[in-house]
Amino acid sequence: MYRQFNNSLMVRLKKTTRIWLAVCPTVLVFLTIFGDALKEFPFPLGVLVSTLVVVIIVSNVTDPLVGKVFCNLGRMFHKPGPHAKAAPMINNTAPVERSVPSDN
Repeated sequence: MYRQFNNSLMVRLKKTTRIWLAVCPTVLVFLTIFGDALKEFPFPLGVLVSTLVVVIIVSNVTDPLVGKVFCNLGRMFHKPGPHAKAAPMINNTAPVERSVPSDN
């Protein structure tokens, strides 16, 4: 049970880190480019416009990009376990040793 909880926690932590790495640069770039223009709008309208644009960019551009980077990093640092060295079985059957009965 502890291992399952630990695995679930790591999956959530990776997902949170991935989303944060997608959102933070997007918000930074968006506010750098459009920050002064948003000051002219009332605060709630500026928040509405900025979140609308940032969510669209994050969900369609930066999150998939960060996901690809994570995937490539995972492949680069992945150490195959002992299961990776096992010979593949054909039709999920293991070889059967047949012995000839002795005449004793």
